Amino acid sequence: MKIHPYVYEILYHFNCGECKNWWSYAKTPARERYSLEEMTGSYMHCPHCGQEAEVAIKEDFQHDN
Repeated sequence: MKIHPYVYEILYHFNCGECKNWWSYAKTPARERYSLEEMTGSYMHCPHCGQEAEVAIKEDFQHDN
């Protein structure tokens, strides 16, 4: 029997704290179990205006882990 192999990724959506534009960032988890907070504390540059800032989950974001 043939199989359909697959891979998976996590897709993060960011809003710039400066220019308010948004962008997405795809990441393949480094391990099988991942935490939704794994990006918290890292820094990213906005691809629209170049502002560098620390990233954090939105306060009102509802999720099931």
